[in-house]
Amino acid sequence: MRAITPMGALLRGICAGVAGSAAQGLFFKATASLTPGTPEGAFHPPDPVQEGENATQAVARRFVEGFARRGPLTEEGKERGGALVHYAFGSAWGGLYGLLRESYPAVASPPGVAAYSLLVWNTGDNLILPAFRLAAPATHYPPKNHAYAIAAHLAFGFAVAAAYELTRPRTLALAAATAWAFTRKRRAHRVLPARAHGVADRFIDTYAGLRA
Repeated sequence: MRAITPMGALLRGICAGVAGSAAQGLFFKATASLTPGTPEGAFHPPDPVQEGENATQAVARRFVEGFARRGPLTEEGKERGGALVHYAFGSAWGGLYGLLRESYPAVASPPGVAAYSLLVWNTGDNLILPAFRLAAPATHYPPKNHAYAIAAHLAFGFAVAAAYELTRPRTLALAAATAWAFTRKRRAHRVLPARAHGVADRFIDTYAGLRA
């Protein structure tokens, strides 16, 4: 079986990042009633219009209105733009996961995925967002805000890892071999007497393992 190239790992990771972003979005929806609010006075946006935006919407607005010199963005446009930023950011992190996964297989273990998730959280929430004045420094938020953010990033990370494993050649080969074995067993059971089913199943399973 051919090894996964760096480009293949990157592209698989980007696709897995999309799945992880979707999973995180579902997490936010499912836990909306538990979402902790920003403490009063913790963050002072550089632009008054940013008061009613989340970080991804602010990035979308800055890109469209500041960089592309288009707009102004409507509220609906901000919603769509924010979603695009969310998926783009998640895809980038997914691409990094793919490269790390193929370079250091231990990253795919539960502790490795948890460490990767914490890396995404710490880099994104505590470094990138404050640097671009999209959030306050980490010390301005209470532990419950950080705990919620960590939980959201664990949902993202484990979804990325699961989606990535499903795209690896070995996983696909095993899935194909399992499907092949299932259809062959059904056919064999129809034409062979019951006492021969066990032998036929063992033979098919052995051959399916060689195919994988």
